[in-house]
Amino acid sequence: MESLLTDMRYGLRMLIKTPGLSAVAILTIALGVGLTTHTFSIVYGSVIRGLDFDRGTTLVNLSEDIPSRGIRGQGIPVLDLIDFREQQTAFRGLGAFTMGTINLADEESRPERFQGAFVSASLFAQVDGVPILGRVFNPEEDAGIGEPVVILGYNVWQNRYAGDPNIVGKTVRANAEAATVVGVMPQGFHFPINQEVWLPLNIDPLQAERGANRAGVVGRLREGVSIEQADVQMRQIAGRLAEAYPETNEGVGVWVQPYEDLIMPPAIVNVLWIMLGSVFGVLLIACFNVANLLLARALVRSKEVAVRSALGADRSRLIRQFLMEAGVLAVVGGALGVVFAYFGIGAFNASIADIDKPYWIDIRLDGPAVIFTLGITAVAALVAGVLPAVRASGGHVHDILKDESRGSSSLRMGRFSTALVIGEIALSCALLVAAGMMVKSVINVNTVDMGFEGDNVFTARLGLFESDYPDDEARVRFFDRLVEELNAEPGVVAAGLTTNLPALGAARPRVAIEGVAYPDVTDQPLSSRINITPGYLDALSVAVIEGRDFGPQDRAGAMPTVIVNESFARRHFGVETPIERRFRAGEEQLWMTIVGLVPDIFLGSGGGPFGSGVSPDQFFVPIAQQTDIRFVSITVKTRGEPGPFAADARDILARIDPDLPFYRVRTMEESVETATFMFTIFGRLFTTFGVAALFLAAVGLYGVMAFSVSRRTQELGVRMAMGAEAEDVMWLVLAKGMKQLGIGIVLGLLMGAAMVRPLATVFFDVNPSDPTVYVAIVATLGLAGLVACLIPARRATRIELVDALRPD
Repeated sequence: MESLLTDMRYGLRMLIKTPGLSAVAILTIALGVGLTTHTFSIVYGSVIRGLDFDRGTTLVNLSEDIPSRGIRGQGIPVLDLIDFREQQTAFRGLGAFTMGTINLADEESRPERFQGAFVSASLFAQVDGVPILGRVFNPEEDAGIGEPVVILGYNVWQNRYAGDPNIVGKTVRANAEAATVVGVMPQGFHFPINQEVWLPLNIDPLQAERGANRAGVVGRLREGVSIEQADVQMRQIAGRLAEAYPETNEGVGVWVQPYEDLIMPPAIVNVLWIMLGSVFGVLLIACFNVANLLLARALVRSKEVAVRSALGADRSRLIRQFLMEAGVLAVVGGALGVVFAYFGIGAFNASIADIDKPYWIDIRLDGPAVIFTLGITAVAALVAGVLPAVRASGGHVHDILKDESRGSSSLRMGRFSTALVIGEIALSCALLVAAGMMVKSVINVNTVDMGFEGDNVFTARLGLFESDYPDDEARVRFFDRLVEELNAEPGVVAAGLTTNLPALGAARPRVAIEGVAYPDVTDQPLSSRINITPGYLDALSVAVIEGRDFGPQDRAGAMPTVIVNESFARRHFGVETPIERRFRAGEEQLWMTIVGLVPDIFLGSGGGPFGSGVSPDQFFVPIAQQTDIRFVSITVKTRGEPGPFAADARDILARIDPDLPFYRVRTMEESVETATFMFTIFGRLFTTFGVAALFLAAVGLYGVMAFSVSRRTQELGVRMAMGAEAEDVMWLVLAKGMKQLGIGIVLGLLMGAAMVRPLATVFFDVNPSDPTVYVAIVATLGLAGLVACLIPARRATRIELVDALRPD
């Protein structure tokens, strides 16, 4: 123990003697450890921690799988669920739910809309949902037989009802119906995703139809039962149902998957793991840099080490002292890295504060992250210290003591140091390729032609209840009045309604063009459908290219009309005009006549916010001609800033229906930013990794080249004394550095090309093989490397012979 303390004190003295080198090493490790800890905390909080249940059993999701129709993942009909419950033995139970928004209204407060769910009584047992006040639903309430009831989330109870301890038993209006509060859920419970209020599923099995009334289904596996075993059993049950009910269940299977996979798609999870692997590359570069620094110092101390060995110092003792120095650097750097990670995690959480993420995602610097940091700090110490220690203590004493010159020491940095630098450059280049793709994605998102003008556009969403608006006629009257009063406001240029705001995706039914034969339903192409009112296109400053906009004549009972975008027209009609052509959409049997042609409007891709470019085909249907429209968003073009219009919009809605609230109140710019946040977040993270890697690689290359020049001072001085030109000496030094740079870049480009393929999920309109990105990376890294080599090379040309021949 005393020997260990002596080695530690000695290591500290050596670090204090070289404060510049020690500071660079500490900051290098801190950068690597900080980024790695920060990224691990994100991955751990998003993917690894997951849902925490008692006894560690797995929650799985069950959904329909119909290969013949290309359908996978839709909800399970309630009568099938009942059969599954009775016949299965793999689960502790099965619960059902559907998600939606729930409006709460009462006399004391203004109405508010909350994220909610309609759940079966059995669901809470599957997700450890034990209320802190009251109870959960009972089977009668589940089936819609009992009196209307509601369960509140902890935050709603605290914020809306001031934590009233007597809240259970009180009556509130939930979705326009008087309902009794029967329970309050504990803080942190928000199942299925981020819900705050729960109502009974309200499906009576005696009234349900086979193949209808679908809901999401979850179940907890029994101990000892794997997902694979549960999947086999559920498919067997589905096969029996297909035999018993061929009209509705033939060819219908069941897909069993972990519940987290339903909410966090595997593609996004893979990106997170790649991100963690990438930041390990940054840590490795940092360790290589410190190893090179320590190796350089070991070269300077070669004679000291040789003398100590000649005096009887044991090699293991020498190695331990070198390792102790690296360990001290790693500990101090790791501690500073934790500070960097702490502030980085805070900044990351602030950037996703407004994102509706699953409730179990909790990103923080907690126990697992600290343990991880200790582990990578130990790894950093070993990687940075072992090889220099072994090489420094492994020289032949006689040869080292005989060697008097600075230029020919037997302990040269040589091939090992060169390999480290090449490895740094290769890792840096690979990370820069990924960062380049991400940067281009962010640029594309910010510069994409949206097809509309989002400036000064206010948006908000609302939903109508069946009890207050029982039929299409009542809903259309409400929509008409809302649009009329919005347009009557002095500060409004134009206002309209839509079911789907730009960038947020849309339903994509199959379409059948009149006169075109389709061998099978699956041969009919998909297209995005958006329902709108007159005024919507004007609010977005979208001009009709051909034909006309919707008007008051496009009502129920009139000729069904539709407006298509340019992509739709090109795909289905080529250069011919689409006006007066007809098609059907989805399961609707009515032929719709095209009355207008508009530019492509950005909706996201594939029905969602991720992917590339504009959704290719779009068509717009009048809300007044569409049945069962309950949820709409208002779009209001204002003369001034749109934010202040929120108060006016709420006043208008209160005059029409005081029980209805607006929610998702945003400007159009905020709405688009929310929809495309994933590109921005991953873009910032990978850009940070790439810049850090580039900086570390350039510093590493500079350090090696500068040290090489310092050790070759005598050689270079003699060359110049014998007539070598300054340019010759400069190119001699540059050639070595640029050779390392070139090899590293080639290896890095190959690594980067392999890395970016699985990252395509979060690219926006970027081809993973885009040559412009690769050219930009080569130019950036080449320039940084050239500067790193040029400074030592220019220093070499200023060596004086008298300085070169001066003894150590």
